[in-house]
Amino acid sequence: MCPRRYNRRRRDEAMAATRARILDAVVALHAERGTVATTYAMIAERADVAIPTVYKYFPALADLLPACIGHVADRLPGLGPHIFAGAEDTTVRLRALTRAVFAHHRALQPWLRWTIHEAEVLPELGVQYRRLKTERAALIAEALAPAFGHRPPAALVGLIDTMLDFSSWQTLTDDHRMSDREAAATVGDALVALLDLHRPAAMPDRAARPLSTRRT
Repeated sequence: MCPRRYNRRRRDEAMAATRARILDAVVALHAERGTVATTYAMIAERADVAIPTVYKYFPALADLLPACIGHVADRLPGLGPHIFAGAEDTTVRLRALTRAVFAHHRALQPWLRWTIHEAEVLPELGVQYRRLKTERAALIAEALAPAFGHRPPAALVGLIDTMLDFSSWQTLTDDHRMSDREAAATVGDALVALLDLHRPAAMPDRAARPLSTRRT
């Protein structure tokens, strides 16, 4: 092997290891203290690197936050349209959505408990938090697609989004001492009831399903 290529590979590996160590430190500190109270000096101390090294890899919070979120997300079960695989009935899809979102809340709880408040004072964090909410709204629309096509009632989407919010899950599990399973079952029942209230405005599931997903 060419010595220059070998040295470059070792340098790249060392840089990747340093970056991962910094991100591990950020993830831990943000869970313990939140984003606002975490400084670059704290990150450097936890990662055992110099402060300029942290800035070298992440010059600003706008660089650090997406990397941190991605670092955490890589360790979590994916939250996407695949959660509806094999489910064509809207009620089944709503229950699957509730279980998946609440499991996601549980996994992200150490960070989300800070994010709700800090997103209002940190624009960089607000961008990431709004992205998460936008992705959840898209999943809600996907869950409702068999009954309403591509245009589910805005009021229904808004109600479902509110009931699936982190604060709703936190109230049920913390204040009302529900298990994650109980909370998901309770909210799932409520979402099905809401769906039934809006059924007169919808066609039957099979008729309203987008053409690309209908069986031939």
